[in-house]
Amino acid sequence: MMVQQQGLCFRFAATRHLLAGCAVVSGLALGGCSVFEPKAPPPPCPTVKIDRDTAHVTQFRGTGEDITDTVMETEIIGYIGECVVDKDAHVVDMTLAVSFLAKLGPAAAAADEKGERHQAFTYFVALPDFFPHPAGKQVFSAKVSFPPNVNQMRYRDADVVLHIPLAKSVSSGDTRVYLGLQLTDDQLRFNRKNRPQY
Repeated sequence: MMVQQQGLCFRFAATRHLLAGCAVVSGLALGGCSVFEPKAPPPPCPTVKIDRDTAHVTQFRGTGEDITDTVMETEIIGYIGECVVDKDAHVVDMTLAVSFLAKLGPAAAAADEKGERHQAFTYFVALPDFFPHPAGKQVFSAKVSFPPNVNQMRYRDADVVLHIPLAKSVSSGDTRVYLGLQLTDDQLRFNRKNRPQY
């Protein structure tokens, strides 16, 4: 799936692994002597933040909020990624793969004929610098299949590829990318009400 609007592009890649980067080493020979100059550090990747209020979601059956009504709890536990900064074109190409921890609750759906239970959730990747343009946030659906007798599992979703245009006055390291679970108003209220106080 690909969305492209006014130079900002999100692509949902059909791969579960990041492509390895390539390193290029160059040398300069003058008169039989090698001259090595310190290599300038690469431009920084955008800053990735996991939004505190949306890092966790509890899905309930119906309108209840008791533990017995819990279908699944999901939280973002990390991500891996890489980026390539084209300073001349003022563009960042960035790849992210987000990891989640999912736990089934007492109200989870019944198992299928193979003994597996299937649940779904949604999460977002957002670029606040582009709000309120619709391309500043993209929502992705993820499905988790729990094997028989397994109620908790880690899940890494497919790669999300970002093509981010930069203003000439903005450094790639100053660009912010936010990750979070897509919540309803009730789920957000529940998170804020039950957030640890520290």
